[in-house]
Amino acid sequence: MLKSMLVKNFAIIDNIEVDFSNNMTVLTGETGAGKSLIIDAIGLLFGDRASSEMVRHGENKAIIEGVFDNSNEEINNLLSSFNIDIDDFLVIRREIYENGKSICKVNGNTVNLNFLQEISIYLGNIHTQFDNEKLVNPKNYLSFIDDDENKKLLLDYEEKLKIYNKINKRYTELIKSEDENNQKLDFYKFQYNELKKANLNSSEEEELKNRLLIMNNHEKITSSINEFLDLYNANDLLDKIYESINILEKLSKFDEKYHDYKETIEENYYSINDVLEEINLNFKNQDFDFDELNEINDRLGVYSDYKRKYKMTTDEIVEYFQNIANEIEKIENFDTLSVQLEKEVAIAYNDVIKIAECLSERRKTIAKNLVEEIRSNLIDLQLENTILDIVISTDKTKLQKTGIDDIDILITFNKGEPLKPLSKVASGGELSRFMLALKTIASNKFNNQTLVFDEIDNGVSGGVAYSIANKIKEISKHCQVLCVTHLVQVAAKADHQLFLSKSIDESGRTSTRIKELNYDERVEEISKMASFGNSSEASINLAKELLKN
Repeated sequence: MLKSMLVKNFAIIDNIEVDFSNNMTVLTGETGAGKSLIIDAIGLLFGDRASSEMVRHGENKAIIEGVFDNSNEEINNLLSSFNIDIDDFLVIRREIYENGKSICKVNGNTVNLNFLQEISIYLGNIHTQFDNEKLVNPKNYLSFIDDDENKKLLLDYEEKLKIYNKINKRYTELIKSEDENNQKLDFYKFQYNELKKANLNSSEEEELKNRLLIMNNHEKITSSINEFLDLYNANDLLDKIYESINILEKLSKFDEKYHDYKETIEENYYSINDVLEEINLNFKNQDFDFDELNEINDRLGVYSDYKRKYKMTTDEIVEYFQNIANEIEKIENFDTLSVQLEKEVAIAYNDVIKIAECLSERRKTIAKNLVEEIRSNLIDLQLENTILDIVISTDKTKLQKTGIDDIDILITFNKGEPLKPLSKVASGGELSRFMLALKTIASNKFNNQTLVFDEIDNGVSGGVAYSIANKIKEISKHCQVLCVTHLVQVAAKADHQLFLSKSIDESGRTSTRIKELNYDERVEEISKMASFGNSSEASINLAKELLKN
Protein backbone atom coordinates (compact mmCIF):
# COMPACT_ATOMS: atom_id res chain seq x y z
CA MET A 1 0.00 0.00 0.00
CA LEU A 2 1.28 3.47 -0.92
CA LYS A 3 1.82 5.52 2.26
CA SER A 4 3.28 8.74 0.89
CA MET A 5 4.81 10.27 -2.22
CA LEU A 6 7.18 13.14 -2.97
CA VAL A 7 6.98 14.71 -6.43
CA LYS A 8 9.49 17.40 -7.39
CA ASN A 9 10.05 19.28 -10.67
CA PHE A 10 7.66 17.01 -12.53
CA ALA A 11 5.88 18.83 -15.40
CA ILE A 12 3.86 21.63 -13.71
CA ILE A 13 4.40 20.12 -10.27
CA ASP A 14 7.00 22.14 -8.41
CA ASN A 15 7.35 20.35 -5.10
CA ILE A 16 4.55 18.47 -3.35
CA GLU A 17 4.36 15.81 -0.69
CA VAL A 18 1.17 13.82 -0.21
CA ASP A 19 0.12 11.18 2.31
CA PHE A 20 -2.25 8.43 1.22
CA SER A 21 -4.74 6.59 3.42
CA ASN A 22 -6.33 3.15 3.42
CA ASN A 23 -9.54 2.21 1.63
CA MET A 24 -10.93 4.58 -1.04
CA THR A 25 -9.41 7.95 -1.91
CA VAL A 26 -10.60 10.16 -4.78
CA LEU A 27 -8.59 12.83 -6.56
CA THR A 28 -10.69 15.73 -7.79
CA GLY A 29 -10.03 19.16 -9.24
CA GLU A 30 -10.44 21.17 -12.39
CA THR A 31 -9.22 19.84 -15.72
CA GLY A 32 -5.47 20.43 -16.09
CA ALA A 33 -4.84 20.79 -12.36
CA GLY A 34 -2.50 17.78 -12.33
CA LYS A 35 -4.62 14.77 -11.38
CA SER A 36 -3.22 12.73 -14.27
CA LEU A 37 0.30 13.84 -13.31
CA ILE A 38 -0.18 12.23 -9.89
CA ILE A 39 -1.22 9.03 -11.66
CA ASP A 40 1.78 9.31 -14.01
CA ALA A 41 4.07 9.73 -10.99
CA ILE A 42 2.64 6.59 -9.36
CA GLY A 43 3.10 4.84 -12.72
CA LEU A 44 6.82 5.68 -12.60
CA LEU A 45 7.01 4.10 -9.13
CA PHE A 46 5.40 1.01 -10.70
CA GLY A 47 8.10 0.85 -13.40
CA ASP A 48 6.73 2.93 -16.28
CA ARG A 49 9.36 4.30 -18.64
CA ALA A 50 10.52 7.85 -18.02
CA SER A 51 10.98 10.67 -20.52
CA SER A 52 13.09 13.82 -20.30
CA GLU A 53 9.95 15.75 -21.30
CA MET A 54 8.60 15.01 -17.80
CA VAL A 55 11.21 17.31 -16.22
CA ARG A 56 9.83 20.72 -15.27
CA HIS A 57 10.95 23.49 -17.63
CA GLY A 58 14.13 25.16 -16.39
CA GLU A 59 15.09 22.30 -14.07
CA ASN A 60 17.68 19.60 -14.71
CA LYS A 61 16.11 16.78 -12.71
CA ALA A 62 12.70 15.50 -11.61
CA ILE A 63 12.29 13.31 -8.51
CA ILE A 64 9.45 10.95 -7.61
CA GLU A 65 9.78 9.03 -4.35
CA GLY A 66 7.16 6.73 -2.88
CA VAL A 67 7.00 4.93 0.45
CA PHE A 68 5.05 1.64 0.52
CA ASP A 69 4.08 -0.71 3.33
CA ASN A 70 6.08 -3.89 2.86
CA SER A 71 4.67 -7.16 4.15
CA ASN A 72 4.93 -9.08 0.89
CA GLU A 73 7.02 -12.26 0.85
CA GLU A 74 7.52 -12.20 -2.94
CA ILE A 75 8.90 -8.64 -2.78
CA ASN A 76 11.25 -9.61 0.05
CA ASN A 77 12.50 -12.61 -1.95
CA LEU A 78 13.25 -10.29 -4.86
CA LEU A 79 15.04 -7.84 -2.55
CA SER A 80 17.13 -10.66 -1.08
CA SER A 81 18.14 -11.89 -4.53
CA PHE A 82 19.66 -8.44 -5.17
CA ASN A 83 21.15 -8.12 -1.67
CA ILE A 84 18.85 -5.19 -0.87
CA ASP A 85 18.00 -4.59 2.78
CA ILE A 86 14.48 -5.62 3.82
CA ASP A 87 12.47 -3.25 5.99
CA ASP A 88 8.87 -2.67 7.06
CA PHE A 89 8.73 0.00 4.37
CA LEU A 90 9.72 -0.06 0.72
CA VAL A 91 11.16 3.19 -0.64
CA ILE A 92 11.15 3.57 -4.42
CA ARG A 93 12.83 6.59 -6.01
CA ARG A 94 12.93 7.67 -9.64
CA GLU A 95 15.28 10.41 -10.85
CA ILE A 96 14.69 11.75 -14.37
CA TYR A 97 17.25 14.06 -15.96
CA GLU A 98 16.72 16.55 -18.78
CA ASN A 99 19.51 14.83 -20.78
CA GLY A 100 17.39 11.65 -20.94
CA LYS A 101 19.17 9.76 -18.17
CA SER A 102 16.97 7.98 -15.63
CA ILE A 103 17.83 6.30 -12.31
CA CYS A 104 15.74 3.81 -10.30
CA LYS A 105 16.44 3.15 -6.63
CA VAL A 106 14.86 0.71 -4.19
CA ASN A 107 15.70 1.18 -0.51
CA GLY A 108 18.65 3.31 -1.58
CA ASN A 109 20.05 0.70 -4.03
CA THR A 110 20.23 1.45 -7.74
CA VAL A 111 18.29 -1.14 -9.76
CA ASN A 112 17.29 -1.59 -13.39
CA LEU A 113 13.79 -0.93 -14.69
CA ASN A 114 13.03 -4.63 -15.17
CA PHE A 115 13.62 -5.28 -11.47
CA LEU A 116 11.30 -2.41 -10.53
CA GLN A 117 8.63 -3.79 -12.85
CA GLU A 118 8.94 -7.22 -11.20
CA ILE A 119 8.35 -5.63 -7.80
CA SER A 120 5.42 -3.55 -9.05
CA ILE A 121 3.45 -6.74 -9.81
CA TYR A 122 3.02 -7.08 -6.03
CA LEU A 123 2.54 -3.35 -5.33
CA GLY A 124 -0.55 -2.73 -7.45
CA ASN A 125 -1.62 -1.53 -10.87
CA ILE A 126 -3.14 1.40 -12.69
CA HIS A 127 -6.31 1.19 -14.73
CA THR A 128 -7.16 3.93 -17.20
CA GLN A 129 -10.04 4.22 -19.63
CA PHE A 130 -7.58 3.22 -22.36
CA ASP A 131 -7.09 -0.16 -20.67
CA ASN A 132 -10.62 -0.98 -21.82
CA GLU A 133 -9.01 -1.53 -25.22
CA LYS A 134 -7.73 -4.84 -23.83
CA LEU A 135 -11.33 -6.01 -23.84
CA VAL A 136 -11.64 -5.57 -27.59
CA ASN A 137 -8.68 -7.88 -28.27
CA PRO A 138 -9.36 -11.60 -27.59
CA LYS A 139 -5.59 -12.19 -27.30
CA ASN A 140 -5.78 -10.54 -23.87
CA TYR A 141 -8.60 -12.68 -22.50
CA LEU A 142 -6.38 -15.45 -21.16
CA SER A 143 -4.90 -12.93 -18.70
CA PHE A 144 -8.38 -12.69 -17.13
CA ILE A 145 -8.71 -16.48 -16.94
CA ASP A 146 -5.32 -17.76 -15.80
CA ASP A 147 -4.75 -17.92 -12.06
CA ASP A 148 -1.45 -18.59 -10.26
CA GLU A 149 -1.75 -22.37 -10.75
CA ASN A 150 -2.35 -21.90 -14.47
CA LYS A 151 0.65 -19.59 -14.71
CA LYS A 152 2.84 -22.31 -13.17
CA LEU A 153 1.45 -24.84 -15.65
CA LEU A 154 2.08 -22.37 -18.45
CA LEU A 155 5.76 -22.09 -17.48
CA ASP A 156 6.10 -25.90 -17.64
CA TYR A 157 4.22 -25.91 -20.93
CA GLU A 158 6.55 -23.28 -22.43
CA GLU A 159 9.63 -25.31 -21.45
CA LYS A 160 8.21 -28.52 -22.96
CA LEU A 161 7.12 -26.58 -26.06
CA LYS A 162 10.69 -25.33 -26.60
CA ILE A 163 11.95 -28.92 -26.48
CA TYR A 164 9.23 -30.11 -28.86
CA ASN A 165 9.85 -27.27 -31.35
CA LYS A 166 13.58 -27.94 -31.33
CA ILE A 167 13.20 -31.68 -32.02
CA ASN A 168 10.40 -31.14 -34.53
CA LYS A 169 12.52 -28.60 -36.39
CA ARG A 170 15.36 -31.13 -36.70
CA TYR A 171 12.94 -33.79 -37.93
CA THR A 172 11.28 -31.42 -40.45
CA GLU A 173 14.64 -30.28 -41.79
CA LEU A 174 15.77 -33.90 -42.10
CA ILE A 175 12.70 -34.86 -44.16
CA LYS A 176 12.98 -31.76 -46.35
CA SER A 177 16.65 -32.40 -47.01
CA GLU A 178 16.28 -36.06 -48.09
CA ASP A 179 16.13 -35.45 -51.88
CA GLU A 180 18.73 -32.72 -51.78
CA ASN A 181 21.10 -34.82 -49.69
CA ASN A 182 20.82 -37.81 -52.01
CA GLN A 183 22.04 -35.55 -54.81
CA LYS A 184 24.92 -34.34 -52.66
CA LEU A 185 25.99 -37.79 -51.50
CA ASP A 186 28.18 -38.60 -54.54
CA PHE A 187 29.88 -35.21 -54.36
CA TYR A 188 30.48 -35.59 -50.61
CA LYS A 189 31.95 -39.07 -51.14
CA PHE A 190 34.29 -37.76 -53.86
CA GLN A 191 35.56 -34.99 -51.58
CA TYR A 192 35.80 -37.36 -48.63
CA ASN A 193 37.93 -39.88 -50.55
CA GLU A 194 40.08 -37.13 -52.00
CA LEU A 195 40.77 -35.57 -48.60
CA LYS A 196 41.23 -38.93 -46.91
CA LYS A 197 43.90 -39.82 -49.47
CA ALA A 198 45.58 -36.45 -49.01
CA ASN A 199 45.65 -37.04 -45.22
CA LEU A 200 46.29 -33.41 -44.36
CA ASN A 201 46.97 -32.15 -40.87
CA SER A 202 48.46 -28.93 -39.56
CA SER A 203 51.10 -30.64 -37.40
CA GLU A 204 52.68 -32.38 -40.38
CA GLU A 205 52.55 -29.18 -42.43
CA GLU A 206 54.35 -27.26 -39.69
CA GLU A 207 57.04 -29.96 -39.36
CA LEU A 208 57.61 -29.98 -43.11
CA LYS A 209 57.99 -26.20 -43.18
CA ASN A 210 60.54 -26.33 -40.36
CA ARG A 211 62.50 -29.12 -42.09
CA LEU A 212 62.44 -27.20 -45.39
CA LEU A 213 63.78 -24.10 -43.63
CA ILE A 214 66.73 -26.13 -42.34
CA MET A 215 67.50 -27.73 -45.70
CA ASN A 216 67.27 -24.44 -47.59
CA ASN A 217 69.84 -22.98 -45.19
CA HIS A 218 72.13 -26.03 -45.07
CA GLU A 219 75.31 -24.18 -46.02
CA LYS A 220 74.79 -21.39 -43.48
CA ILE A 221 74.01 -23.88 -40.73
CA THR A 222 77.08 -26.03 -41.57
CA SER A 223 79.35 -22.99 -41.65
CA SER A 224 78.08 -21.73 -38.28
CA ILE A 225 78.51 -25.14 -36.66
CA ASN A 226 82.09 -25.36 -37.95
CA GLU A 227 82.79 -21.91 -36.61
CA PHE A 228 81.35 -22.88 -33.25
CA LEU A 229 83.35 -26.13 -32.95
CA ASP A 230 86.58 -24.44 -34.08
CA LEU A 231 86.15 -21.87 -31.34
CA TYR A 232 86.45 -24.62 -28.74
CA ASN A 233 88.87 -26.98 -30.53
CA ALA A 234 91.40 -24.41 -31.77
CA ASN A 235 91.74 -22.72 -28.37
CA ASP A 236 91.54 -25.83 -26.18
CA LEU A 237 88.76 -24.06 -24.21
CA LEU A 238 87.54 -27.18 -22.48
CA ASP A 239 91.06 -28.14 -21.34
CA LYS A 240 91.61 -24.67 -19.93
CA ILE A 241 88.30 -24.77 -18.08
CA TYR A 242 89.33 -28.13 -16.62
CA GLU A 243 92.67 -26.66 -15.47
CA SER A 244 90.82 -23.79 -13.79
CA ILE A 245 88.81 -26.34 -11.82
CA ASN A 246 92.05 -27.90 -10.48
CA ILE A 247 93.35 -24.47 -9.42
CA LEU A 248 90.13 -23.72 -7.52
CA GLU A 249 90.41 -27.12 -5.84
CA LYS A 250 93.79 -26.09 -4.46
CA LEU A 251 92.45 -22.72 -3.27
CA SER A 252 89.54 -24.37 -1.48
CA LYS A 253 92.01 -25.70 1.12
CA PHE A 254 92.49 -22.11 2.28
CA ASP A 255 88.99 -20.73 1.84
CA GLU A 256 85.68 -22.67 1.56
CA LYS A 257 84.18 -20.22 -0.97
CA TYR A 258 86.63 -21.42 -3.65
CA HIS A 259 85.14 -24.86 -3.28
CA ASP A 260 81.72 -23.42 -4.18
CA TYR A 261 83.22 -21.66 -7.20
CA LYS A 262 84.92 -24.87 -8.27
CA GLU A 263 81.65 -26.87 -8.09
CA THR A 264 79.78 -24.27 -10.16
CA ILE A 265 82.37 -24.24 -12.94
CA GLU A 266 82.71 -28.04 -12.80
CA GLU A 267 78.97 -28.48 -13.25
CA ASN A 268 78.98 -26.14 -16.26
CA TYR A 269 82.08 -27.88 -17.66
CA TYR A 270 80.24 -31.18 -17.99
CA SER A 271 77.14 -29.46 -19.43
CA ILE A 272 79.23 -27.70 -22.07
CA ASN A 273 80.96 -30.97 -22.85
CA ASP A 274 77.61 -32.72 -23.39
CA VAL A 275 76.46 -29.92 -25.72
CA LEU A 276 79.67 -30.14 -27.76
CA GLU A 277 79.33 -33.92 -28.14
CA GLU A 278 75.68 -33.56 -29.28
CA ILE A 279 76.56 -30.83 -31.79
CA ASN A 280 79.44 -32.97 -33.11
CA LEU A 281 77.07 -35.90 -33.55
CA ASN A 282 74.49 -33.75 -35.35
CA PHE A 283 77.19 -32.24 -37.53
CA LYS A 284 78.26 -35.69 -38.74
CA ASN A 285 74.63 -36.38 -39.73
CA GLN A 286 74.18 -33.07 -41.57
CA ASP A 287 74.57 -34.62 -45.02
CA PHE A 288 72.35 -32.87 -47.54
CA ASP A 289 69.73 -35.19 -49.13
CA PHE A 290 68.27 -33.88 -52.40
CA ASP A 291 65.70 -36.68 -52.46
CA GLU A 292 64.38 -35.61 -49.05
CA LEU A 293 64.22 -31.98 -50.23
CA ASN A 294 62.17 -33.00 -53.25
CA GLU A 295 59.85 -35.11 -51.11
CA ILE A 296 59.27 -32.19 -48.74
CA ASN A 297 58.56 -29.80 -51.58
CA ASP A 298 56.20 -32.27 -53.19
CA ARG A 299 54.29 -32.82 -49.94
CA LEU A 300 54.02 -29.10 -49.23
CA GLY A 301 52.80 -28.69 -52.80
CA VAL A 302 49.88 -30.99 -51.95
CA TYR A 303 49.00 -28.74 -49.02
CA SER A 304 49.21 -25.67 -51.23
CA ASP A 305 47.06 -27.23 -53.96
CA TYR A 306 44.28 -28.26 -51.57
CA LYS A 307 44.21 -24.93 -49.74
CA ARG A 308 43.90 -23.17 -53.09
CA LYS A 309 41.26 -25.61 -54.34
CA TYR A 310 39.07 -25.46 -51.24
CA LYS A 311 39.91 -21.83 -50.41
CA MET A 312 40.50 -22.81 -46.79
CA THR A 313 43.34 -23.08 -44.31
CA THR A 314 44.66 -26.53 -43.39
CA ASP A 315 42.75 -26.49 -40.09
CA GLU A 316 39.55 -25.53 -41.93
CA ILE A 317 40.07 -28.34 -44.44
CA VAL A 318 40.52 -30.87 -41.61
CA GLU A 319 37.29 -29.60 -39.98
CA TYR A 320 35.46 -29.70 -43.33
CA PHE A 321 36.63 -33.31 -43.85
CA GLN A 322 35.08 -34.28 -40.51
CA ASN A 323 31.86 -32.41 -41.36
CA ILE A 324 31.34 -34.16 -44.69
CA ALA A 325 32.10 -37.48 -42.99
CA ASN A 326 29.24 -36.69 -40.59
CA GLU A 327 26.98 -35.64 -43.48
CA ILE A 328 27.69 -38.86 -45.36
CA GLU A 329 26.89 -40.89 -42.24
CA LYS A 330 23.68 -38.92 -41.72
CA ILE A 331 22.54 -39.39 -45.33
CA GLU A 332 23.44 -43.08 -45.44
CA ASN A 333 21.64 -43.62 -42.12
CA PHE A 334 18.62 -41.49 -43.04
CA ASP A 335 16.05 -44.20 -42.35
CA THR A 336 17.44 -45.01 -38.92
CA LEU A 337 17.81 -41.35 -38.00
CA SER A 338 14.34 -40.36 -39.26
CA VAL A 339 12.68 -43.18 -37.30
CA GLN A 340 14.59 -42.17 -34.18
CA LEU A 341 13.69 -38.48 -34.56
CA GLU A 342 10.07 -39.36 -35.31
CA LYS A 343 9.89 -41.21 -31.99
CA GLU A 344 11.51 -38.28 -30.18
CA VAL A 345 8.98 -35.89 -31.77
CA ALA A 346 6.09 -38.09 -30.61
CA ILE A 347 7.46 -38.26 -27.05
CA ALA A 348 8.03 -34.49 -26.94
CA TYR A 349 4.54 -33.84 -28.33
CA ASN A 350 2.95 -36.10 -25.71
CA ASP A 351 4.86 -34.27 -22.97
CA VAL A 352 3.67 -30.85 -24.12
CA ILE A 353 0.09 -31.83 -25.00
CA LYS A 354 -0.39 -33.46 -21.59
CA ILE A 355 0.26 -30.12 -19.86
CA ALA A 356 -1.74 -28.22 -22.50
CA GLU A 357 -4.79 -30.41 -21.93
CA CYS A 358 -4.56 -29.98 -18.17
CA LEU A 359 -4.25 -26.23 -18.65
CA SER A 360 -7.23 -26.23 -21.01
CA GLU A 361 -9.46 -28.15 -18.58
CA ARG A 362 -8.60 -25.79 -15.73
CA ARG A 363 -9.35 -22.79 -17.95
CA LYS A 364 -12.76 -24.17 -18.86
CA THR A 365 -13.61 -24.72 -15.18
CA ILE A 366 -12.40 -21.23 -14.23
CA ALA A 367 -14.26 -19.69 -17.19
CA LYS A 368 -17.51 -21.34 -16.15
CA ASN A 369 -17.25 -19.92 -12.63
CA LEU A 370 -16.06 -16.56 -13.95
CA VAL A 371 -19.16 -16.18 -16.12
CA GLU A 372 -21.39 -16.31 -13.07
CA GLU A 373 -19.19 -13.91 -11.08
CA ILE A 374 -19.02 -11.40 -13.96
CA ARG A 375 -22.78 -11.56 -14.50
CA SER A 376 -23.43 -10.99 -10.79
CA ASN A 377 -21.17 -7.92 -10.77
CA LEU A 378 -22.66 -6.57 -14.00
CA ILE A 379 -26.12 -6.76 -12.42
CA ASP A 380 -24.74 -4.59 -9.58
CA LEU A 381 -23.54 -2.18 -12.27
CA GLN A 382 -27.03 -1.93 -13.79
CA LEU A 383 -26.39 -4.29 -16.67
CA GLU A 384 -28.99 -6.78 -15.42
CA ASN A 385 -30.02 -7.92 -18.90
CA THR A 386 -26.54 -9.16 -19.68
CA ILE A 387 -26.09 -12.68 -21.01
CA LEU A 388 -22.55 -13.85 -21.61
CA ASP A 389 -20.47 -16.90 -22.32
CA ILE A 390 -16.71 -17.46 -22.30
CA VAL A 391 -16.01 -19.78 -25.21
CA ILE A 392 -12.77 -21.76 -25.16
CA SER A 393 -12.00 -23.66 -28.35
CA THR A 394 -9.20 -26.21 -28.36
CA ASP A 395 -6.99 -27.28 -31.24
CA LYS A 396 -4.36 -29.90 -30.35
CA THR A 397 -2.61 -29.43 -33.69
CA LYS A 398 -1.96 -25.75 -32.98
CA LEU A 399 0.59 -25.47 -30.19
CA GLN A 400 0.64 -21.77 -29.38
CA LYS A 401 2.81 -19.98 -26.85
CA THR A 402 -0.20 -19.77 -24.52
CA GLY A 403 -1.40 -23.34 -25.06
CA ILE A 404 -3.91 -25.00 -27.36
CA ASP A 405 -6.81 -22.68 -26.54
CA ASP A 406 -8.43 -19.78 -28.34
CA ILE A 407 -10.82 -17.77 -26.21
CA ASP A 408 -13.59 -15.32 -26.88
CA ILE A 409 -16.16 -13.57 -24.74
CA LEU A 410 -19.64 -13.62 -26.26
CA ILE A 411 -22.13 -11.22 -24.76
CA THR A 412 -25.33 -9.30 -25.19
CA PHE A 413 -26.41 -6.42 -22.96
CA ASN A 414 -29.94 -6.33 -24.34
CA LYS A 415 -32.78 -8.80 -24.12
CA GLY A 416 -33.68 -10.52 -27.35
CA GLU A 417 -30.32 -9.86 -28.97
CA PRO A 418 -27.99 -12.75 -29.92
CA LEU A 419 -24.61 -13.30 -28.32
CA LYS A 420 -21.81 -11.55 -30.17
CA PRO A 421 -18.10 -11.01 -29.44
CA LEU A 422 -17.57 -8.44 -26.66
CA SER A 423 -15.25 -6.48 -28.94
CA LYS A 424 -18.11 -5.94 -31.43
CA VAL A 425 -21.05 -4.94 -29.26
CA ALA A 426 -19.88 -3.06 -26.13
CA SER A 427 -19.99 0.73 -25.82
CA GLY A 428 -17.35 2.67 -23.87
CA GLY A 429 -19.48 2.77 -20.72
CA GLU A 430 -20.26 -0.94 -20.98
CA LEU A 431 -16.58 -1.80 -21.43
CA SER A 432 -15.73 0.29 -18.35
CA ARG A 433 -18.29 -1.57 -16.26
CA PHE A 434 -17.16 -4.94 -17.63
CA MET A 435 -13.55 -4.16 -16.69
CA LEU A 436 -14.66 -2.93 -13.27
CA ALA A 437 -16.49 -6.24 -12.76
CA LEU A 438 -13.26 -8.10 -13.53
CA LYS A 439 -11.31 -5.87 -11.12
CA THR A 440 -13.89 -6.54 -8.41
CA ILE A 441 -13.54 -10.29 -8.85
CA ALA A 442 -9.75 -10.05 -8.72
CA SER A 443 -9.61 -7.54 -5.85
CA ASN A 444 -9.51 -10.19 -3.12
CA LYS A 445 -6.15 -11.26 -4.58
CA PHE A 446 -4.80 -7.72 -4.25
CA ASN A 447 -4.82 -7.46 -0.44
CA ASN A 448 -2.86 -4.38 0.71
CA GLN A 449 -2.01 -3.49 -2.89
CA THR A 450 -2.72 -0.13 -4.50
CA LEU A 451 -5.26 -0.04 -7.32
CA VAL A 452 -5.49 3.18 -9.28
CA PHE A 453 -8.52 4.05 -11.42
CA ASP A 454 -8.04 6.98 -13.76
CA GLU A 455 -11.49 8.13 -14.89
CA ILE A 456 -12.82 4.59 -15.21
CA ASP A 457 -16.24 6.20 -14.74
CA ASN A 458 -15.89 8.27 -17.91
CA GLY A 459 -18.99 8.25 -20.11
CA VAL A 460 -21.54 7.25 -17.46
CA SER A 461 -23.97 9.20 -15.32
CA GLY A 462 -27.03 8.93 -13.08
CA GLY A 463 -27.79 5.59 -11.50
CA VAL A 464 -24.89 3.91 -13.31
CA ALA A 465 -22.50 6.34 -11.64
CA TYR A 466 -23.88 5.30 -8.23
CA SER A 467 -23.37 1.67 -9.14
CA ILE A 468 -19.78 2.28 -10.19
CA ALA A 469 -19.13 4.20 -6.99
CA ASN A 470 -20.49 1.32 -4.90
CA LYS A 471 -18.38 -1.19 -6.85
CA ILE A 472 -15.17 0.82 -6.38
CA LYS A 473 -16.03 1.12 -2.68
CA GLU A 474 -16.43 -2.65 -2.53
CA ILE A 475 -13.00 -3.14 -4.06
CA SER A 476 -11.48 -0.77 -1.47
CA LYS A 477 -12.43 -3.23 1.30
CA HIS A 478 -9.63 -5.50 0.08
CA CYS A 479 -7.03 -3.00 -1.08
CA GLN A 480 -6.11 0.66 -1.26
CA VAL A 481 -7.99 2.44 -4.07
CA LEU A 482 -6.98 5.77 -5.62
CA CYS A 483 -9.53 7.10 -8.07
CA VAL A 484 -9.50 10.13 -10.38
CA THR A 485 -13.09 11.17 -10.97
CA HIS A 486 -15.35 13.99 -12.15
CA LEU A 487 -18.52 12.33 -10.83
CA VAL A 488 -20.06 13.50 -7.58
CA GLN A 489 -21.46 10.03 -6.93
CA VAL A 490 -17.95 8.53 -6.91
CA ALA A 491 -16.35 11.45 -5.04
CA ALA A 492 -18.95 11.31 -2.25
CA LYS A 493 -18.48 7.55 -1.80
CA ALA A 494 -14.79 7.90 -0.96
CA ASP A 495 -13.30 7.70 2.51
CA HIS A 496 -10.84 10.46 1.64
CA GLN A 497 -10.74 13.23 -0.95
CA LEU A 498 -7.62 14.91 -2.33
CA PHE A 499 -8.16 18.19 -4.16
CA LEU A 500 -5.73 19.40 -6.82
CA SER A 501 -5.50 23.00 -8.00
CA LYS A 502 -3.20 25.27 -9.98
CA SER A 503 -1.61 28.48 -8.76
CA ILE A 504 0.67 31.08 -10.33
CA ASP A 505 3.63 32.36 -8.32
CA GLU A 506 5.25 35.80 -8.44
CA SER A 507 7.50 34.80 -11.33
CA GLY A 508 4.50 33.80 -13.43
CA ARG A 509 5.12 30.03 -13.16
CA THR A 510 2.20 27.63 -12.83
CA SER A 511 2.36 25.02 -10.09
CA THR A 512 0.11 22.22 -8.87
CA ARG A 513 -1.08 22.12 -5.27
CA ILE A 514 -2.71 19.20 -3.45
CA LYS A 515 -4.52 18.95 -0.12
CA GLU A 516 -6.81 16.54 1.69
CA LEU A 517 -10.25 18.02 2.24
CA ASN A 518 -12.09 17.98 5.55
CA TYR A 519 -15.85 17.45 5.70
CA ASP A 520 -16.84 21.08 5.09
CA GLU A 521 -14.33 21.39 2.24
CA ARG A 522 -15.69 18.20 0.70
CA VAL A 523 -19.23 19.57 0.86
CA GLU A 524 -18.06 22.71 -0.94
CA GLU A 525 -16.07 20.83 -3.59
CA ILE A 526 -18.75 18.21 -4.31
CA SER A 527 -21.40 20.95 -4.53
CA LYS A 528 -19.28 22.72 -7.16
CA MET A 529 -18.82 19.44 -9.06
CA ALA A 530 -22.61 19.05 -9.05
CA SER A 531 -23.36 22.58 -10.28
CA PHE A 532 -20.75 23.40 -12.93
CA GLY A 533 -18.34 25.10 -10.53
CA ASN A 534 -20.79 27.37 -8.65
CA SER A 535 -22.19 26.34 -5.30
CA SER A 536 -25.83 26.92 -4.53
CA GLU A 537 -28.03 26.02 -1.60
CA ALA A 538 -29.45 23.14 -3.61
CA SER A 539 -26.04 21.80 -4.63
CA ILE A 540 -24.74 22.09 -1.08
CA ASN A 541 -27.73 20.16 0.26
CA LEU A 542 -27.14 17.57 -2.48
CA ALA A 543 -23.49 17.26 -1.47
CA LYS A 544 -24.41 16.76 2.18
CA GLU A 545 -26.99 14.16 1.21
CA LEU A 546 -24.48 12.30 -0.95
CA LEU A 547 -21.86 12.31 1.79
CA LYS A 548 -24.44 11.22 4.38
CA ASN A 549 -25.44 8.22 2.25
